[in-house]
Amino acid sequence: MHANIFSNTYLVANVISLIILLLAIFRPNIARGALAAVFIGAAFFNAVMAIRHPELFMAYGAMTVSPVYEQFIYGAFRNNITAIVVSISICQLATGIFITAREALLKLGLTAATIFLVAIAPLGAGAAFPSTLILAAAAVILLFKERYLSAHPILFKAHCR
Repeated sequence: MHANIFSNTYLVANVISLIILLLAIFRPNIARGALAAVFIGAAFFNAVMAIRHPELFMAYGAMTVSPVYEQFIYGAFRNNITAIVVSISICQLATGIFITAREALLKLGLTAATIFLVAIAPLGAGAAFPSTLILAAAAVILLFKERYLSAHPILFKAHCR
């Protein structure tokens, strides 16, 4: 199975990523909320899919551009899909929640988001590449703007600048 980079889902993911990147530059608090929503939404979606239809995650093996990722997917991952994906989902949920926090947790969340997004980039079209790198760039921008963002935590202040 090969991913279709012209599918609606692929195109929407990349457009949303570009919007979040622009928001990170011009409206960082809104971008922060959107990035948190992406991670929290992905956490729930992946957990449900891993429990109900774990075999669907095997499609990533054919989509990856990395022989190392392909070997992992067709090897250890194949026998432990639910456990691995649910574990990743828990980390995605924590990342999303941390992005809504302030100070140290905000930095941790944005750093984790950046690392995760870069790490899944080799999944290629399966991760809507280059969407992951665009979102990683947005997370880095937000990380550099962290001092400003910490003064305006999402959970405690409704007004976004």
